Amino acid sequence: MDLINNRTKDIASMALDGLYERSKAISANTANVLTPGYQRREVSFEGSLQNVIKRENEKEQIKLQNSINYQKNPTFLQGQTPEQIAFMNTQVSQGFFIDTELDMAEPTSADGNNVNLEVEMMDEARNGMQYQVVASLLSKSYTELKDIIRGQNS
Repeated sequence: MDLINNRTKDIASMALDGLYERSKAISANTANVLTPGYQRREVSFEGSLQNVIKRENEKEQIKLQNSINYQKNPTFLQGQTPEQIAFMNTQVSQGFFIDTELDMAEPTSADGNNVNLEVEMMDEARNGMQYQVVASLLSKSYTELKDIIRGQNS
């Protein structure tokens, strides 16, 4: 296992990026609650993050199977196709994207603005909690890595 650059830290970092972009969109929505004609922004990234996790899980299964096959036949890995090798060498972040779109819902006010301040406040609270949880878990993993480097047991 690569302690410095493992997939969990990369995936957590991508989640933080998505949550940060969502926070910026919510802030823009809140700031423009009284702007005539403003259409709220929505950010989505969870689907692409789930695809990244699925692909990384597939790579882990292939690594495990390759290890088993290699123990049985040391020349096994020489028979892998270029496509298989390329798949195994893909970056964790490949295929991850953060999508910001306009919410085309009906306006909530006569001036054409569709921002509902109560919804934005609830979304910001939920987003903030999610960000805090992911950041705390990422911080904990770096603390554990620091302890390992120093030779301390957690």
